[in-house]
Amino acid sequence: MPRAIWSGPISFGLVNIPVQLFPATKSKSVAFRMLHAEDKTPINLVKTCPADNKALTQDEIVKGYEFEKGRFVIMEDKDFQAAQAATKKGRGGRAIEIISFVKLEEVDPIFFQKSYYLAPVESSIVAFRLLARAMKKQNKAALARFVLREKQHLALLSQKDDCFVLETLYYHDEVRATGDLPGAGEEVELDAGELELAEGLIDRMTAELDLSGQRDEYRDELRKIINRKIEGKEITVPQLEPLAPVIDIMSALRDSIASQEMRGEKTAKKRRRRAS
Repeated sequence: MPRAIWSGPISFGLVNIPVQLFPATKSKSVAFRMLHAEDKTPINLVKTCPADNKALTQDEIVKGYEFEKGRFVIMEDKDFQAAQAATKKGRGGRAIEIISFVKLEEVDPIFFQKSYYLAPVESSIVAFRLLARAMKKQNKAALARFVLREKQHLALLSQKDDCFVLETLYYHDEVRATGDLPGAGEEVELDAGELELAEGLIDRMTAELDLSGQRDEYRDELRKIINRKIEGKEITVPQLEPLAPVIDIMSALRDSIASQEMRGEKTAKKRRRRAS
């Protein structure tokens, strides 16, 4: 069972529902240690003061905000607590405060940051399920805010399996606009035939979303290479042909459609063989 990283109430109107916050995801990245190349000894990352080249312990380190070049104001725990206590309605961020209920499809996915699960404590199961069921019935999500790790987060609560997924959101001023990107706003005349072929290729490649069959192929191959190196085997790097830029997009689209049709025929034959 995962460990709760935050606890407090969901708060809306005069209703407070005690909940616990759990990570919804876990990293499966291959971990590496940094070693001294000469003797393969794991190295230590030491925090040092460049003024006297002295290694520092954690209790010798403080947080500072640089308000001018080379000038800092020191921040203490009570300063962060004061900011937290001064948040709206004096709740001090100790609650997941629901701002409003919204339609989930209205939220641009670019604002999604990180996923968590919310679970009730024993005393709040009925109220928790009541809110979850009511939101599901109305197909609504909840826009909320709360404080986690010295930062106030904007969040979206959506119903899932009689529980909630809490997605922390970027604030509007944290998302870059597209207007400054290369090609933004540039008028381009599109060929009707190429557009039709592109739409046809999209149709042939459209499938029901299923993430369960997707794997991190790079991670799998990396683990195979690690095992081969443990066994003392030589690793060779295959030569890959660079991807050529498309010059004749019409031909590329036609070839892609033909390839998809052949793939579909092979899949259909396999299904027929399994059924017979």
